[in-house]
Amino acid sequence: MPTMELRTSRFGTLQVEEREIYTFERGLPGFEQHKAFVIVSPEEDEPFAFLQSVSDPDLAFIIVDPFLFYRDYDFELSDAVAEELKIESPEQVVVRAIISIRGELESATINLVAPIIINAEARLGKQVVLGKSPYTTRHPLFAAERNR
Repeated sequence: MPTMELRTSRFGTLQVEEREIYTFERGLPGFEQHKAFVIVSPEEDEPFAFLQSVSDPDLAFIIVDPFLFYRDYDFELSDAVAEELKIESPEQVVVRAIISIRGELESATINLVAPIIINAEARLGKQVVLGKSPYTTRHPLFAAERNR
């Protein structure tokens, strides 16, 4: 499998196989020019990972499985998104949410209104903005964990 060197400001130089790259056809909102990302998990047993841009060493988003912090998190994926990501079964789908940390980790927030949907088999991804959602872009991350 072909590998490439990926330079990152946070992790240094990484060896990445082509099959580890996810294509976001439209980029992410606000970062539309960035179409290729890899998921970097610095700690195997930690819930946090990074969605690292292949084209910009400085662009990385902290991501997490939202169901770990909000077990009742629920939304429906539109047929258009499922088609765009070539999703044929729920087993192909990986859901992640972007974390924002301003100041202390204890005050981190999670964006539940715009989850990142990944088809792990097709290596396709998209950040989906949910319409008519009870969620916001800034749910407290750790308040939810204490209340489960």
